[in-house]
Amino acid sequence: MKLKKLPVGIQNFSEIIKENYLYIDKTKYIYNLITNNDYIFLSRPRRFGKSLLLDTISEIFKGNKHLFKGLWLYNSDYTWDKHPVIKLDLSTVSIENIGYLQEDLFNTIKRALRPYNISPNTLGKRYNTAFEEAIYLLYEKYNKRVIILIDEYDAPIINSLENTKKALKIREILREFYRIIKSNDEYIKFAMLTGVSRFSKAGVFSALNNLKDISISTEYSTMLGITQCELEKYFKKYITLLSQKENKSTKEVLTKVKFWYNGFCFDGENPSDKNRLYNPFSILLLFDDLVFRNYWFDSGTPKFL
Repeated sequence: MKLKKLPVGIQNFSEIIKENYLYIDKTKYIYNLITNNDYIFLSRPRRFGKSLLLDTISEIFKGNKHLFKGLWLYNSDYTWDKHPVIKLDLSTVSIENIGYLQEDLFNTIKRALRPYNISPNTLGKRYNTAFEEAIYLLYEKYNKRVIILIDEYDAPIINSLENTKKALKIREILREFYRIIKSNDEYIKFAMLTGVSRFSKAGVFSALNNLKDISISTEYSTMLGITQCELEKYFKKYITLLSQKENKSTKEVLTKVKFWYNGFCFDGENPSDKNRLYNPFSILLLFDDLVFRNYWFDSGTPKFL
């Protein structure tokens, strides 16, 4: 029985496609997201596919249509118009002290500009000035409005919650950083920010009042995670293997998988079995190991809780 490789821990869409890993086609959701919205905020637990989502959106806006062959988006009416992309991951910035945080934010901006051959020397020395100038330089070079994608927007705050005074200072810095998005609206086509929390949204984004929160939206409730239908469609061969190992019928195994991993729902209006979700991290590891374990709980539980 030939199986596709499982993309455990892989957050790069291009790698998943080129190396023929299993990919659950969520491009119809993404199409609706990027064609009907301008500024988006999405909160999801860790290990739920947020980074892969942003990377997929990045490839779409870069016009890399060839990567989507065989997926829903490929044959849609999407125009594949190319735009410069600034994609930032704040999960790795230092919070040792405020100076290191500001320096890391500045360096994160510089790294995002490398593919566009824009010299970092043209940027201002302050992290927020650098962000603003980066947006304008890309707009000026390509005469196209810029795409802003920020992953783990809240990581610096969450990682410093044990020190309230420091967390509040970091919140102020990030507020100034994100304020740049609102003040450069004329140069930005689409912006999306993701994180694990919504509690700090109001404090950090007080200046970004046009941000649409889709965290518990009915329309996008199953954009991340794995539905029952997707589980049975994309993992059919893996379910057969697990049934053989467990010496149980397919129905019995599906019931057990549901008991262990079907515990998420992000539809704030119509919660039901139809839109309940399996955590993708747990499912991938389950079918990779063929052993039932608390995969997400052991690695994805937020320590700050």
